Amino acid sequence: MALADPTYIGQVASVTGAIVRVRLREDMPSTLVMIGGESYRVGQIGGYFRVPLGYTNLYAVCTQIGADAAPPSIADEIYEAALEMDSQIRLSGFRWMTIVLFGEGLGTEFERGVGQYPTVGDEVHLVTNDDLKIIYGWAKGKKGTISVGQIAAASGISADVNVAGLVSRHSAIVGSTGSGKSNLVTVMLETVSDGTLPNARAIVIDPHGEYATALGDKARVFRIRPNEEIGERPLWVPFWALPFSELQQLTIGGLQPNHEATIRDQVVDMKVAAAKDLVVSPPPETLTADSPVPFSIKKLWYELDKFERATFHTSGNQQTDKEAYPPDEVGDASRLKPDRYPTASPYNQEPYKNNGKRNIERHLDLMRSRLKDSRFSFLFSPGGGYEPDLDGKVQNDLDILVKDWVGHDKPITIFDVSGLPSEVLPTIVGTMLRVVYDILFWAQDLPIGGIQQPLLVVLDEAHRFVPEGEDSSAHRTLSMIAKEGRKYGTGLMLVTQRPSEIDSAVLSQCGSLIALRITNSADRSKVSAVVPDDLGGLVEQLPSLRTGEGIFLGEVMPIPSRVRVRKAKKKPVGDDPKLPDAWQVKERPDGRLYSRALANWRAQSTSTQIEDNGNKGEEPADA
Repeated sequence: MALADPTYIGQVASVTGAIVRVRLREDMPSTLVMIGGESYRVGQIGGYFRVPLGYTNLYAVCTQIGADAAPPSIADEIYEAALEMDSQIRLSGFRWMTIVLFGEGLGTEFERGVGQYPTVGDEVHLVTNDDLKIIYGWAKGKKGTISVGQIAAASGISADVNVAGLVSRHSAIVGSTGSGKSNLVTVMLETVSDGTLPNARAIVIDPHGEYATALGDKARVFRIRPNEEIGERPLWVPFWALPFSELQQLTIGGLQPNHEATIRDQVVDMKVAAAKDLVVSPPPETLTADSPVPFSIKKLWYELDKFERATFHTSGNQQTDKEAYPPDEVGDASRLKPDRYPTASPYNQEPYKNNGKRNIERHLDLMRSRLKDSRFSFLFSPGGGYEPDLDGKVQNDLDILVKDWVGHDKPITIFDVSGLPSEVLPTIVGTMLRVVYDILFWAQDLPIGGIQQPLLVVLDEAHRFVPEGEDSSAHRTLSMIAKEGRKYGTGLMLVTQRPSEIDSAVLSQCGSLIALRITNSADRSKVSAVVPDDLGGLVEQLPSLRTGEGIFLGEVMPIPSRVRVRKAKKKPVGDDPKLPDAWQVKERPDGRLYSRALANWRAQSTSTQIEDNGNKGEEPADA
């Protein structure tokens, strides 16, 4: 008899879309069932179940389990009798389970999605390990999958992630601090770069400088102060690649609309003049203040400052260049040295101040200070031939820069942005990604384009770059990639410990979600709202996940899966310290090493070397 099947555990009581309510067997004495020498638990949250429909099997995952609060009524007994007439196997009115359909199988073939639905009275069976091997066997012998660990619900089954779903459909990795996010990202990138995908290309935005130690031998690392002895490269982001509004906010600040328009026009004129010296000169009519064309920002400051300081023999409409006083001391734009003019008289007599003066001296002082700030030298004084001279000429253009970033022979590029000033971090990251994305967009018919060589952008601490309700260069660029990147071969992976702070529109574009342990209720609510496949009930498991365990949902795996992620071969720096071992070392560190720490702090580097003057405790001569 069909119902004697040991995997049979109940019948369908109601169907609402993909959500199915199941009434469990009354004659099942225990929730522990032995099948083929292996034990299975009925009603485990996240457990898998099978609903046979002819030659097809529908597969579902348990999201809720419970029992009726009151004894069955007469209506329940009539309802149960309608489902099954045999009193020996009559459905129980007390125990029930909610399962969510996610796929169907025919023979040994499994496919995500449901083409037909069960009806009241259909049988519900446990999914055995043999069934799971059929479901997860989709990856065996197929290209484009990477293994990240083991399926927690079944021993010996590899957790294989679909690379196409990971990259082209976008993904999000969420989890509290210490839940294993960095390890998971490292494991994925290790596997991507192990040689099985020789043409892989990925960018990692690393705000904490933790991935270089784990992936340095498989990646090209860029940072503000690189350790060139181990192959790291300096990070340069030319200011002239920024949109005008972002550059204005970084340098001169907010202005009156008429003054802003005037300076914008001046920038356009400088870019049009400089564009003539480019290898391929664009049509002048296509250039705007936002065009990534080099110009001298030092010359711009010099001209603006000169306009403010100039004094004249005459006043009013009679002021012309011929009537201007010559400077007492001629400045130097390249050294940000201003001209010195006779001081304007406070009375109605010579020398007169400039009648068109904008009164933006304080803004220009801020601009000069920012241009001279060593923390921003990577932006305003980039090396590598990217800094324009006073005529706007550069030795290397953006094509060389992007080639250096993503056109090398290693599969991974790590941008260690931990040394960037926090106030400009979103702007700089947004500009970097926009430059790469735009070049790949306009190269879509070339072998280097995103269509023929897709790019994965991994964004750690994503809540800092796409926060809810804020606007920045990074927010706009990442929103565009989330909405349009799939069509042009650019995928996005958001990694965050605070999903509640991420822009909902960006998070909703992620076709896959990998949720590790989350304890904060607000974060769980945000995750539940974006969980695909009506599987929001699985979010209630998140606080109880073990470290390194995650629930994989969406395009990355064939079915919603609880995965035990393996340990990365090399740990990222952000891993927890080894306690209590670190506190059990008998000898305490040499206190004179604090001099080294101070030198590192001043040099903004963790590897600064100081001279040994015979006394290691002495202050470094030049920290």
